[in-house]
Amino acid sequence: MAAGGFWQGIADTLKIRTDKPKLVRAQVSALSRQIPVLYMLLLANAVALAYTHYGSAPDWMTVYGVIVLGVICVVRAVSWNRAKVDIDDFGMCVKHLRRIRILAVLISVLFTLWAVTMFEYGDAYQRGHVAYFISITVVGCIFCLINFPSAAMLVVGIVLGSFVLFFGTSDNEVYVAIAVNMALVSLMIIQIIRSYYANFAGLIETQDDLEVQHQEIMELSRANEALALIDPLTGLSNRRAFFAILEDVVDAAQEHETFAVAMIDLDGFKPVNDVHGHPAGDELLQQAGERLRTILGPDTLLARLGGDEFGVLLRGYESAMALMALGKKLCDDLNRPFMLNGVTVQVSASLGFATYPAVSRTPNGLFERADFALYHAKNNARGEAVLFAARHETLIRHDSRIEQALRKADLSSELKLHYQPVFDLGTGKVNSLEALARWDNVQMGPISPGTFFPVAEKTGQVGFLTRVLFEKLMIDMADWPEELSVSFNLSARDIVLSDTVEWLIEEIRGHGIDPGRVTFEVTETAFLRDFDAARASIGYLRDHGARIALDDFGIGYSSLRYVHELEFDVLKVDRSFVAPLVHNERSRRIVKTVIDMCQNLGIDCVLEGIENANQRDVLIDLGGQLMQGYFFARPGRAIRLDTLEDLHTQ
Repeated sequence: MAAGGFWQGIADTLKIRTDKPKLVRAQVSALSRQIPVLYMLLLANAVALAYTHYGSAPDWMTVYGVIVLGVICVVRAVSWNRAKVDIDDFGMCVKHLRRIRILAVLISVLFTLWAVTMFEYGDAYQRGHVAYFISITVVGCIFCLINFPSAAMLVVGIVLGSFVLFFGTSDNEVYVAIAVNMALVSLMIIQIIRSYYANFAGLIETQDDLEVQHQEIMELSRANEALALIDPLTGLSNRRAFFAILEDVVDAAQEHETFAVAMIDLDGFKPVNDVHGHPAGDELLQQAGERLRTILGPDTLLARLGGDEFGVLLRGYESAMALMALGKKLCDDLNRPFMLNGVTVQVSASLGFATYPAVSRTPNGLFERADFALYHAKNNARGEAVLFAARHETLIRHDSRIEQALRKADLSSELKLHYQPVFDLGTGKVNSLEALARWDNVQMGPISPGTFFPVAEKTGQVGFLTRVLFEKLMIDMADWPEELSVSFNLSARDIVLSDTVEWLIEEIRGHGIDPGRVTFEVTETAFLRDFDAARASIGYLRDHGARIALDDFGIGYSSLRYVHELEFDVLKVDRSFVAPLVHNERSRRIVKTVIDMCQNLGIDCVLEGIENANQRDVLIDLGGQLMQGYFFARPGRAIRLDTLEDLHTQ
């Protein structure tokens, strides 16, 4: 088995490995550099041997024979130097190897016959030169052909084999010893050729494997790069891709070219996510993306920017009217009910447009103005599309002025608290006060809280305002009767930050105030931002004795759900239900339902926005007791604890 394996290995070494194209190409590439050297080596050694035998051997051997051999070597060396072997042509590479193998046999036979014939002439030194010629030439040829063992081993077999036979059959013991030595050396040379070739072939195979791995890594990298630009949930482009493409489009924009950026937001997505679970929310986003893609087509850039917000890049629109018509179509389609795992849910969509170059020539400018148009739509035209216009630029500049004023102002001195009482119509006395922020800026004058608070929240400054105002409240409460309580508004940002609510409790304790005298008012936007964090904060405040009121009750998407899952001490019915109730039976029924619900739950119900006696009387008939509004008292800096009787006699 071992001998069979050895000879099988020899047979495999002699083959041209047509099953391994990369190996064949590597062999041809190496030989194209080495074979010219081989021919020069043969020529140099032949000239040296002819020189030492000149005069001893016939001229046809030492002169003409060398000339013939030299011409052959020079022609072949020059042809190899000039040849431009196309190693990409596998078929041509195989032909080259076969030609090399044939020429190796022919040249080996030719030089061997010449050398053996030369051995018959000259003295012992000249004959020793023949043996040296054979050994040094064979070794040189093997080094030149070692990348192609098929040819190298043929050279060994023909040249060394011939001389082993030639010396071994002589009667001279020295020649016989040389023959034995050559035979042993031949076996070692064959083993060296096989070992080198195995390493060479292994190296090519390793390079091939590395190249394959490199290609796989490159493909994986390209795939990952593509995935990095895709939103995994919807399969749409993601935020990174959207801004990269938008920047490229702006940079490449031609003169008079127009395009538009649209921002789309789903109104009511968060409640769907909270009530029906995240899988339902994910499915809603997927279906919303499909609806948008169906309308916009495959060539329009549509991206999910995060959460329930989508971005669109519209190129080649005809006019502002066409843009608004498309916006209405997108909003109307998203306003249709969604079927999520057998449950029907309905949300609405608001949309903001910004056009290039009319409103901005930069990617950030377009995005910011589209986002502002979306913000304006959500606050003033929910469920509709808004096109950014000059008046919006005025609002942005106004908000920017307010932002800068907030940053530069001495808020500790400029901010004030005014207080509006909440009356208990059962007793005619003040039940509590609501603290309302007022800002009189040195440069801009009085600024409405409805104007500066949204800017402060948007720019992250609202936390500082909260702390300044609450410290002022604590100072004011020190001079109030101990039984008088007050309500204080917290922003959506405040209620989801644990360090803020912890600070509020520390302030109350630090000023020696009973926490039960403080009611913190929160709106539904706090729960839409982060329900779990808001719930934890409410729990912390109540656990430490403070009361919690849900402000603007009834105008959100899922107020009843919050009443069910969270513990509130007070519900404040929004003024939008109070204003029409004198002439609107439906409003009266809604308010009556809320009043009865609060009585059943054992919580206070405060009715806001009472502006006339008719509204008051209707609310009394419906069972209302705690009321607040301009009809009773306007907000003021001074604390007045007048009873209703006192107010009526004034």
